[in-house]
Amino acid sequence: MNLKHLIAVVAVVASSLVACQKGATAADNADKHKSDSEHATLTSSSDMLAAAELFASDKGRRWDAYSSLPQIKWIDASRKQYGSGRYSRAGKILLVGFSVKDIPNGRPGLDFEVIRRNEGKSTLSISGSQSEVDSISISKPLYSDNYLSILKQQFGAKALISTIAEKCSAGEFEEGAGEGAFFAVSLTGQGTIYVQASQEEGGKYTAGYTVFKLTRNRPSEVIAELNCKRTS
Repeated sequence: MNLKHLIAVVAVVASSLVACQKGATAADNADKHKSDSEHATLTSSSDMLAAAELFASDKGRRWDAYSSLPQIKWIDASRKQYGSGRYSRAGKILLVGFSVKDIPNGRPGLDFEVIRRNEGKSTLSISGSQSEVDSISISKPLYSDNYLSILKQQFGAKALISTIAEKCSAGEFEEGAGEGAFFAVSLTGQGTIYVQASQEEGGKYTAGYTVFKLTRNRPSEVIAELNCKRTS
């Protein structure tokens, strides 16, 4: 192989390497852009915020409106009657800001076991009369006292959250449960909804649940019944 031929071969190889590097860089940039876009989509609206914004709107009174929310993975195919004139429908959502924990499965006896899973994996239940939805309940495993911090993580900058009552009775049968609280949540462009935060169902086979109940009307009677300290 003469010198001119050798130089030509080296030039071709170098050109190929440069092209490959450019292609890899472009692919990396595309993947990064995709990742950033997916992250922005995931963090722009939490599951709880999506449900709350629908609930606060006029459309949120309709049972069928919730079927269109992709954030909810429905357990019940349709609403079910659980009392005289009362209906509910349950599904699964994910609350943001939680990590993987040991979660008791709540089953007694030999069926009891502890499962490693995200503490934010929660049950959502919409409830109401036959004609309209009037409340949403979100239940996550384990007791949490930092209600306000949890709500701020779910609603982000799209809501103004204020405590309207605190130090509410947990109930004499709620083993190990802490005090409850009530919050007013002003959603951008949607008005105000109210959230009751409580701890429920602790016992031998569960570590209890933290429950957030959303209503459209200020729950003044419930606040009084639970002997809460009003803050506004």
